[in-house]
Amino acid sequence: MRIIGRLPDPRMQITVFENDGRFPVQFELGGITQVYRFRKGDGLGNFGQLRTHVDESFRTAVLEQFTAMQRIQAGVIERIHPPESTSGDLPEII
Repeated sequence: MRIIGRLPDPRMQITVFENDGRFPVQFELGGITQVYRFRKGDGLGNFGQLRTHVDESFRTAVLEQFTAMQRIQAGVIERIHPPESTSGDLPEII
């Protein structure tokens, strides 16, 4: 697998690879990664053609998926490191 290009986007990093008749497109945001693989074929044979398909509506859908993934990740992190309760540490003042 080799990198054949990057697509500019101020919100996330987008890297396009070429591998065994496929174009994996990797999106990265805040330590989370999504990869979509597209087969080479009619209408999709090079980086330029792929660029036209990774349009704003596709990128918006990817960002929505990142939001869901970040919620899932935050839930796991909260279970690993639960917020400390301060109510039992101090005596009640009357």
